[in-house]
Amino acid sequence: MTLPWPELKIPAYRPATLNPWSLRRCENLPQLGYFLDRQGAGDLYVLLQNGESWMSTAWDEIESQAPHVAAARGHVVVMGAGMGVALYNILSKTEVKRVTLVERDPLVIDLLRLVTNLDDWAGIEKLNIEIVDAFDYHPRQPVDLLYVDIWAKPGDPHALAHTQQIQKRVRAETVGWWTQEIEFLSWLEINGYGFSPTLEQYREWAEEIDLPMIEQDNPAYPACIAQVARSYCYRMVLQRLSQEMSPAF
Repeated sequence: MTLPWPELKIPAYRPATLNPWSLRRCENLPQLGYFLDRQGAGDLYVLLQNGESWMSTAWDEIESQAPHVAAARGHVVVMGAGMGVALYNILSKTEVKRVTLVERDPLVIDLLRLVTNLDDWAGIEKLNIEIVDAFDYHPRQPVDLLYVDIWAKPGDPHALAHTQQIQKRVRAETVGWWTQEIEFLSWLEINGYGFSPTLEQYREWAEEIDLPMIEQDNPAYPACIAQVARSYCYRMVLQRLSQEMSPAF
């Protein structure tokens, strides 16, 4: 299986620390696929806050951002700077005219400038940075794509509600959030559809959650979602969520 979207490029990084944030290079760490069925090991960079991982350049984290970058056009609002991977790729797209990066912690932006050549990125002239909480942001002009990535772990149980709350203010033409496929897979299971989704089911879900979701006209997307359901990465997310929701004794 190959992805129906262009492969994302990763910025050149250099390790740095700006407490409580740091970017570290880690060697030969296990990696998992998200849309692609693969397991292996390799070197990667990890963004940490007080020692807790917030993002990395692992395969699953890069793959999971690909459909959102592919959907980017016009005015794009990116919620959460992270390591700037999505931002780096979105800025370079010719169909993207303006990018608003919403980040509540200015130290994350400062660190991004320390660890990358941010100000030399292709398309940097399109970038406007807003230091504000995602839930308080009001756009000054219409938004074509809202991409929300403000959680430390994939499949955050609050991601759907958070995205709905943010969209009420932003009113973007299209919307996506990081690892949204995990929420959709949960909906499929609840409704007895199984894990071989159709585009019609994806559209039904989008209508039910009242969000103008990305990829509603991409016939290749359901097969990618089906692969997420089979992936080791997805099983690990379900295991984590089960542990988090279990009562402590």
